[in-house]
Amino acid sequence: MKILAVDDDPIILELLENVLRVVGFTNLTMCESAHQALEAVEQNSVPFDCCLFDIQMPEMDGIQLASAIRKFPQYAATPIVMITAMSDRSYIDKAFIAGASDYITKPFEIGEVHARLRQIQDRVEERKQNTDRNPIPVTRHATATVTQADFDTRIALSGIDGFIEYLALENYLLQVSRMSLFGMRAFGVVVPDMERTFQTSSLYEYQAAVSDFAEAISDSLKSRSYFAAHAGNGEFVCVLTDGEAFDEADFESQLCDTVREMDLHFCDGRPMTLMPVVGRPISMHLKSARGTANVLTQALAAAEEVASMPRARKVISSAGPLRMLFGH
Repeated sequence: MKILAVDDDPIILELLENVLRVVGFTNLTMCESAHQALEAVEQNSVPFDCCLFDIQMPEMDGIQLASAIRKFPQYAATPIVMITAMSDRSYIDKAFIAGASDYITKPFEIGEVHARLRQIQDRVEERKQNTDRNPIPVTRHATATVTQADFDTRIALSGIDGFIEYLALENYLLQVSRMSLFGMRAFGVVVPDMERTFQTSSLYEYQAAVSDFAEAISDSLKSRSYFAAHAGNGEFVCVLTDGEAFDEADFESQLCDTVREMDLHFCDGRPMTLMPVVGRPISMHLKSARGTANVLTQALAAAEEVASMPRARKVISSAGPLRMLFGH
């Protein structure tokens, strides 16, 4: 795995290099500033597989560097790990907003660094295998029919405010759980019949629809502090971090209004009638680090339960807001 490591302290950089070599990672590029790192990115024809950034650096810090790296198309999904002494919640939030995939605080343990990088290496190898099987970029592969594996895949929705990768969201919660989860809530959003509706569609069309629904969620949450991720199929999970009250029925009505205003259509011109369903929020207060791993699953299950109610169907009233009608 090809790794780019950046830290303005040469002693820390040397220590990190030794640690990485001890655990078997030898293809390393070490930089002492963000500007050196950007030059390395631009000069290397073969992109780095993983980036390790310190936060506190002069001129351009690690958070700004992560944001700059994400603007390169070939680094949209590259794992970025912050290895830093900055453990304050505000730094963690800013790092993940900028595109961090994981966060390790100094002084770090060799075993922890090893475990995190092995997980990343597995993801990198899996992604390369998928690329080898399908070397044509998805955005150009408009005629490829979506498969079950495509439905199951959690799409990285870069460029949409608040959205990060699902694994990054898990890592964020794990890091924050070491301090406080007070006031934080998780809830799921399910788009019923997404899979069935797109079974004969192109992969491009399906991924465009996922992106459209993510945009609707982001727009509906623009007044809140949150992170969100695609969870596969027609499902999304959101984590509210601002501690404010949340009413899932009101939010669902707002979200559906947003979707209707987007006036979504299939590529052949047919109107898209899919509407999202929002599950009850799951409080994260008093959750242990181990418990946070289950919160996202619980939030999705709550939304799935609402979406699967056999006697309920949602219709749009002439006035606009949704009403719940019960059939016989």
